[in-house]
Amino acid sequence: MDAAELRSRRLFAQGLRSGTDAPAAASGPPSTPADVVRRSLAVQGQEYLPSQWGLAQRLPLADRPDGASVGAAIDRGEILRTHVLRPTWHHVDPADARWLLEASAPRVGRIQATYERRYGIEGERAARALDAFAEAVAGGRHRTRAELAEVLDGQGWPGGAMVFLLIRAELDRVLISGASVGKQRTYAAFDERVPPSAPRPLDDALAELAERFLLTRGPASARDLSAWSGFTLRDVRAALADAADRTGGRIERLALDAESGAVGAAGADDLWHDASVAAAWSARERDAEASDDDPERVDLLQAYDEYIMGYASPRAYLQPPGIESPVIPEFPLHAMFAGGTMIGRWAWTQQGRRTTLRIVPWRGPSARELESRDAVIAEVEAFLGVPVAVEVDPVTPL
Repeated sequence: MDAAELRSRRLFAQGLRSGTDAPAAASGPPSTPADVVRRSLAVQGQEYLPSQWGLAQRLPLADRPDGASVGAAIDRGEILRTHVLRPTWHHVDPADARWLLEASAPRVGRIQATYERRYGIEGERAARALDAFAEAVAGGRHRTRAELAEVLDGQGWPGGAMVFLLIRAELDRVLISGASVGKQRTYAAFDERVPPSAPRPLDDALAELAERFLLTRGPASARDLSAWSGFTLRDVRAALADAADRTGGRIERLALDAESGAVGAAGADDLWHDASVAAAWSARERDAEASDDDPERVDLLQAYDEYIMGYASPRAYLQPPGIESPVIPEFPLHAMFAGGTMIGRWAWTQQGRRTTLRIVPWRGPSARELESRDAVIAEVEAFLGVPVAVEVDPVTPL
């Protein structure tokens, strides 16, 4: 497996490429943004609208929703947004929210503990704040952050404490995302948006986490899974072994090269994959007419897309030839790719009724790349639902 094959297989598993067969799963290929989240288990949602673009572009173009439709699915609670796994925003399916939080909240809480001590978020005082939050959102009342801050008036919390109180309320399964009010996000009662479920042993939860991680991100290493989930290497290595057992070998470790002792360009000795996805990818490779795995196909991915954030640094598979160190984020924040390799940056900005999409290329495009880039710009415009003015900077080599 060379670097090109690794990129091809990951793009396919991620849902960014299609073919004769979609990656196999009991539920079939995704047809809605909620399906994408369910298959992916958790999708980083730090940038709210860009993360919705990441969900939409994993659906067939003919059925692709616009941003308003994805936002409406979040408002209806078909997709929830909360702090889970690594302590950052993630989109999750309602049926997965409870067990994912139960599994990862203790570890995320330890990461947050320094800030909680700094702001006195502990004991009876913290309990009163969380009780006030619970009362404020009870009965289907969705509250903005400002409204929740008001219910704490008189409790004497210092400036800066609010963000960590809200995260604590999420970790303790008091609050979760609600319906937006204009451009403001809200919080709702956790138990009103998340179905009940029995507690799960941690080893069982981690085995499912490993299995579903590989469904949409394999081939990947134990280190990739650790970086993505926040769990230790010891935890995830045990989880991968358990996932292999419980799937009858569908989750499997890739064989090492007999001479070099390495697996392709990854340079790791513990790449794992979902064999059913690998079989679907192989079928796609045999049907060249159906394949859209073009080395000159351009993708405009949001900065925290799972194709980027689903793997551990330095993420050599996505870096341009000759670049060994990680590419440092800059503005424009988002990443432009050709054939799964980064070739520049991009971003959209909105000022009043004007929306501008700016592209900063690192090299000149080929004719086919230019055609593909213009096509995906049109897809972004359709997603945003407004006309987009395009600005292309001069080539800025790394």
